[in-house]
Amino acid sequence: MAQLTLAPQPIAVITILITVCATIPYPVMALDLSRLYGHINSKRNGDLCHPYEPFKCPGEPHCISIQYLCDGAPDCSDGYDEDSRLCTAAKRPPVEETGSFLKSLLASHGPNYLEKLFGNKARDALQPLGGVDKVAIALSESQTIEDFGAALHLLRGDLEHLRSVFMAVENGDLGMLKSLGIKDSELGDVKFFLEKLVNTGFLD
Repeated sequence: MAQLTLAPQPIAVITILITVCATIPYPVMALDLSRLYGHINSKRNGDLCHPYEPFKCPGEPHCISIQYLCDGAPDCSDGYDEDSRLCTAAKRPPVEETGSFLKSLLASHGPNYLEKLFGNKARDALQPLGGVDKVAIALSESQTIEDFGAALHLLRGDLEHLRSVFMAVENGDLGMLKSLGIKDSELGDVKFFLEKLVNTGFLD
């Protein structure tokens, strides 16, 4: 009896990558958005990729399977499919979602609330750090908390405080979050958000 095997659909992964990049505002863009969209533009021009190889290397004629993105071996001639920021961002919540989450905390607690997480530079709705969008991008692209601190020029003391918050969450200590003024109704969302970063190597 013949057995039908369905190949994994790449739609979800492509959606994640597109969401991550499409929500990056131009002035603070770190990834080359036009290059990532190369495979999409090629479809409009009739240069179709096979459904099982939907990712077109930017500026190149060949396409690769989603399974070969971020697998440690470059398949695009310039290694774009192994770009560390692209690969990190693909594992993290979408930038738009992260930005919305930070904005909801600010709306609920006031413009200086995120000082409790990121330190004194996070006052005035994160403006001294470049604004909510820049912080959201840094959280998505930074492989580790050290990279995040470097990207936003955080003071060492502020970075260590942020690390202690993440470690408390990792160890199941919700008391740390409550001490920061997180409401009971927000604890689940905040814990989920921080755990998602921890589970994708943020504390490594």
